[in-house]
Amino acid sequence: MNKSLKAGNGTAEGIAILAILIVIMLVTLKGTPSSPTGSPRTSDLPNTTSEKGTIIAPKSSYEKIISLSSGSASYAYQPYEEYITIYNRGRESVDITGWKLKNGKDRRAYDLGGALRYFPADIAIIGRAAPFISPNDSSKLQDIILKPGATAILTTGSISPQLPYKIVSFRENICSGYLGDLSEYTFTPPLTRNCPRPAEEPGVSNLDTECRQVIERMGSCHTPKFNTLDKDGDICHNCVDNKLLSSSCVAFVKNHFNYGSCIANHANDPDFSNDTWRIFLGQGWEMWANKYETISLLDQFDRLVTEKTY
Repeated sequence: MNKSLKAGNGTAEGIAILAILIVIMLVTLKGTPSSPTGSPRTSDLPNTTSEKGTIIAPKSSYEKIISLSSGSASYAYQPYEEYITIYNRGRESVDITGWKLKNGKDRRAYDLGGALRYFPADIAIIGRAAPFISPNDSSKLQDIILKPGATAILTTGSISPQLPYKIVSFRENICSGYLGDLSEYTFTPPLTRNCPRPAEEPGVSNLDTECRQVIERMGSCHTPKFNTLDKDGDICHNCVDNKLLSSSCVAFVKNHFNYGSCIANHANDPDFSNDTWRIFLGQGWEMWANKYETISLLDQFDRLVTEKTY
């Protein structure tokens, strides 16, 4: 009888211990962080050490889907003309906000008074951007999401002046060509010119014949000039690009063919945005050398995405 009780107690204790072990395993598995696909996150990947003792950080998980081009880096000297490009050749969208660009200054020796010296590399952080330039200077910034096949053009400097519109980093759209057509700005490379055709604007068919003919000959992304001089040198208050037109025609042209009007009339079009971002790093100096340069792109965890050397 006593032996039976002892055997029963032993069995119960064994079951209890097994149950505790199962609970511990479940809690441990549940608490292990992982990526959505079940693989370790890039930030959790450990560093490795080479045979020489040098610490080697693992490359970014974006290494195979993001490509880098040197753009005008090897020949431009002005920061507002110097640019490089990033291209998403993968099948998923990539958020590049917070990524870093680094030049190869720390890899080049500089002769100063007969002594060779090295200097820290220059680093620029990719910030946020507006979905489009707001005509009233109230552009709202958001993360830069590169869709598959999308390109980011990263200009070292900024665009100035800031009138008539305040230029921040932005995504190009079907109205951006109006900005590129303005003499106040110089975009390198030029902005895409795919503005809506003037002759296809709603309401053109209701205008007088002469007005319609002028609009049909008008180029896309062109901002007409008003109050120009006539052949006698006098101000022509109803002239559009030196052409005298009716008052109703002049009013229609003013309300449709400029950047602000294009945004107001087409911001909700299904094809409004395109796949090119214009990012301005805001540096006041040239970032990329004309030779012996290495452009390094690092993700948000400081892992190397890709490099371009020339």
